[in-house]
Amino acid sequence: MLRFSTLGICALTAAFGGSALPALADVVWSADGAHSGVSLSVSHLLIARITGAIPIVSATIVTADAETVPLLIDAMLDAAALNTGDPQRDAQLRGERFFDVSRFPKITFASERVFETGHGTFHVEGELTMRGVTRPMTFDARLVALRREADGKQRVRYDAVGRFRRSDYGMTYARGIVGNEVTLNVTIEAVH
Repeated sequence: MLRFSTLGICALTAAFGGSALPALADVVWSADGAHSGVSLSVSHLLIARITGAIPIVSATIVTADAETVPLLIDAMLDAAALNTGDPQRDAQLRGERFFDVSRFPKITFASERVFETGHGTFHVEGELTMRGVTRPMTFDARLVALRREADGKQRVRYDAVGRFRRSDYGMTYARGIVGNEVTLNVTIEAVH
């Protein structure tokens, strides 16, 4: 899948006279992969829950200068590194009946609209792409922390929760055994 970066899209938009997305005063944050990640959970046999982790390969967050609510959020996840703590289950989830990572090793999210819902909380609407399918996705998010490091760099942490139906992405195997609704819990710690 061809994917433009947020800054590339902004440059193209500005070059063709459209309304520029991030202005020169906007701040671009990059995810710290060691402190960022996505956990997923889904019901299993209607009683238990299967949980797993998917690493964030990259994430870019754009905020207005001196603001903490993002204007834009783009993220890429490494579906091929999905880990539930059970090697046999991980192999099955990475296989063609579920995430099909041999053909679709990455999952992407691109925000289309972010709006504040309260002090330090916001709603993110965008598109989630996995298994070659793109669908709308919504996250409820919040600012967890903003601090300045000893080296002068600023660091911000956001947490978000969203849900999708796996059947919307062609994952229909094991219906009745594995639930259809998947919850994503996202933590992004980013550096400016």
